[in-house]
Amino acid sequence: MTKPRFDLPPEELRRLGALTADAVASHRERLLERPVFGKVGADAALFREPLPEDGRPFEEVLAFVREHVLPFPMGNSHPRFYGFINATADPVGAMADWLAAAMNPNCWGGDHAAIHVEASVLRWIAGMIGYPAEAEGILVSGGSMANFTALAAARRAMTPGNVREEGLAGPDRPRLTVYASDQVHHCVDKAVDLLGIGTAQLRKIPTGRDFRMDTAALARAVAADRAAGFSPAIVVGNAGTVNTGAIDPLGEIADFCRSEALWFHADGAYGALASMVPSLRPLFAGIERADSLATDPHKWLYAPYEVGATFVRDPGRLAATFRKFPEYLASDPESPFPGPAWFAERGVELSRGFKALKVWMGIKTHGRKAYAAQIENDIRLARFLADEVDRRKDFERLAEPVLSIANFRWRPEGRAMSDADLDRVNRKIIHRLVGDGSFFLAPTILKGRTTLRVSITNFRTTESDLLALLDEVERVGKELLA
Repeated sequence: MTKPRFDLPPEELRRLGALTADAVASHRERLLERPVFGKVGADAALFREPLPEDGRPFEEVLAFVREHVLPFPMGNSHPRFYGFINATADPVGAMADWLAAAMNPNCWGGDHAAIHVEASVLRWIAGMIGYPAEAEGILVSGGSMANFTALAAARRAMTPGNVREEGLAGPDRPRLTVYASDQVHHCVDKAVDLLGIGTAQLRKIPTGRDFRMDTAALARAVAADRAAGFSPAIVVGNAGTVNTGAIDPLGEIADFCRSEALWFHADGAYGALASMVPSLRPLFAGIERADSLATDPHKWLYAPYEVGATFVRDPGRLAATFRKFPEYLASDPESPFPGPAWFAERGVELSRGFKALKVWMGIKTHGRKAYAAQIENDIRLARFLADEVDRRKDFERLAEPVLSIANFRWRPEGRAMSDADLDRVNRKIIHRLVGDGSFFLAPTILKGRTTLRVSITNFRTTESDLLALLDEVERVGKELLA
């Protein structure tokens, strides 16, 4: 009988594993020799080959990957990548992902190890943030799905009747309204859209100079909606915005939601895990009172993509929102299969990979204190950069750093330039830096002005990298105006 092509013997697995490990080690070793952002460019033609009918030796395929894939990364492993909140991956997590893929479990439920690992990870993350230990949770792909999952539970809880069967359409159905600051992540807009609430019912509450929600404006918006016949339902508080790292007054929002019988959701995809740092804990006061919470281990636990987490304070809320077990998954009370959680009834997905192992192994290997110290260092670097901006006469800070994001622009002293001209030249500086491969950062808009936004979630970044960034921004800026 011919041995199945896909069933490799242990000695062959070890050989291929060693080749792959060498490729990974070489990639990491040469990281600083290459551009930060690996733009593929003309080599894109290499990926437009016809569908292979016959396979090639693994060594040949791996050689292609080493030459044409690994040298062209997104860039977030590089210490000079500051464009988005894309953390550098912990090597422990990368190895854990390999182990998880080798096991290849479907993590919708059952009394197998992966389900217990996920339950532990959720309990540990809740403890890191200070969220109630009895909270119900699930690991998802990232912040977008974490917020969507939580807001779906909020919609179910805040809609009279059975919204799962009756929906939101019709003249007799409530017109739910959702409130968030004008700095909220766009995934909240998507969730309000996809959940049938409608973006016309999403109220963007203004922020002050500190980019935090104006709670007095929130109260006025809720009162106006009630008077107009709407049904105020959900308030989203930011626990670290992607533009500036601003943290809304979470305690005030929690008080207001309790007094108005509203659902309080905290979007902590970026910032919530920073509450592990003792000196920052007061900034997050009130997050533990949120009805639901989103956070991303692939940000400040440095887990490889992808893994986010949703928590809901009251157990059973997620199941009430998503439970739909088909007959073939029905659990016999005497079956040996059931485990500590039915994750399939806590979210959208039935097919779920073993995301938890990379987080579990990371926490077991490093411990909470090491994460807190590294997060604190990321934040220290952002403040170091902001202070250095203040010291240089040709730079202007555009926001006070709260977490690990610094916002500034190049503004040459003694040269009269309009804000529009400054916007244009600063965008050109960014494009030049990304194009030449020296740094990766992305512009954003703060109160109508273009800013060079530097986001640091990278355990490789140093002060010298940030000083080099400012030097290069100044050099390029002067060259553009010459």
